[in-house]
Amino acid sequence: MAETVREAIRELLEQTMVTMGALLEASDRELPMRSSHACAQGKNVWTLLTNDIDHEKIHTGQVVEGRYESRITPSPMDRLVAEWLAERARFIGSLLGLTDEQFNRETAPGQWTYRVIAKHVLMLERDSLKTIADDQAARESTR
Repeated sequence: MAETVREAIRELLEQTMVTMGALLEASDRELPMRSSHACAQGKNVWTLLTNDIDHEKIHTGQVVEGRYESRITPSPMDRLVAEWLAERARFIGSLLGLTDEQFNRETAPGQWTYRVIAKHVLMLERDSLKTIADDQAARESTR
């Protein structure tokens, strides 16, 4: 495991992509199949994966409680990044299960396609980051 917080976050995000890819490659038919992993509790892949989700929730609570008890409050930017990351996960989750054909269809008659919405989200984010960088550069050049 990484030795710094940033390295740990990067490692967790990279593993998220690996795990998401593996799960998206698997089919729903895999879920009721027996799993030999101890965390599946002698049951199936569904139980294993939901156990993993619950396990992460438990440890998230452990970290939050530890920070609370130690009075380690996130900075405003840390809080903002955490909320953005949670919302990004929800947005990605909203796209899961769409076929490529559906992704290119309108969400409703006369509305944007799912693809256009995803592109809009990315473009707005990139534009916001560019504006922040440009504004920072402008402030630094006037010093």
